Amino acid sequence: MVSICYAKWISAGPAQALTVRMEAFPLPRVAMDAADPTAAHLPHRPPTGRPTPERERLLTRALLDLASPEDREPAAHAASLVEYIRLLGGEPAPDAVAVLAGRPPVTAGSGPRAELLRELEEQLGEGPVRDTLAGAPAEEVPLEDAAAARWPRFAARARELGVLLVTTVPLADVAYGGSPDAAEGAQPGPPLGALVLYHDVATPQPAGGSAPVPALAGAAALHLRHRRTRDHARQLEQALRSRIVIEQAKGVLAERFGCPTDGAFAELRRYARAHQRNLHDLARSVVDGTAPPPFRKPAGGSS
Repeated sequence: MVSICYAKWISAGPAQALTVRMEAFPLPRVAMDAADPTAAHLPHRPPTGRPTPERERLLTRALLDLASPEDREPAAHAASLVEYIRLLGGEPAPDAVAVLAGRPPVTAGSGPRAELLRELEEQLGEGPVRDTLAGAPAEEVPLEDAAAARWPRFAARARELGVLLVTTVPLADVAYGGSPDAAEGAQPGPPLGALVLYHDVATPQPAGGSAPVPALAGAAALHLRHRRTRDHARQLEQALRSRIVIEQAKGVLAERFGCPTDGAFAELRRYARAHQRNLHDLARSVVDGTAPPPFRKPAGGSS
């Protein structure tokens, strides 16, 4: 038995508060697909009705999996979020699409209808995913009256496909206003992605007596924020290493030509631009002494 702490969002008027619930659950082993080591064989949808240990274990597993700092492909992360929504998202099970912000964005849909609705948004230039990625808050949008809906053309097409209600949940950047520990008055940053649910009923029932969708979205956003922070740290480390090599190359040239380091750097940069070479690679060749380029003596160098 392992003590697991997971977060659950609850409504509190216009604001949202984060409560933490402690439970002791045995963590189930995840069977992996030999053809795709990133894909776990998820269990069947747990029985509906009141909360059950099976559903609670699945929710715990889902939160741990989605928030995991382990590196994974964005497409696999989006697909996992959509699959957990299918298993835990409500009754009847909604279609869902998850879109991770990026260039290009990464999209995963729970089935043909979800994927078709996402394509319709792009064709029509309106819809819930576009609004959520632009910063719209989490909300439920009825589509019963397509003409009065926020996205009249999208709503009309969605109604034809049997959708009566849309739920939108931004994958909030927890480093900003989405974090319980954020500084008072901090402004939320751009969302890291969007989760949209398409319901066949106007009033869906939460599965198992709870509403885990915001918590699942929050866990998925936590992984994305960790990934972004890790990528940024790697970029800074690479830039630092490159800078060290460049400083060493400046010292080598300054000693060779008897000139100030500023003049040595100017010649290094001039040569890189003139010969379309990467500045770091050029500096490395100077430091290593491998095929040193024929530099010109910088101004101020000794004869």
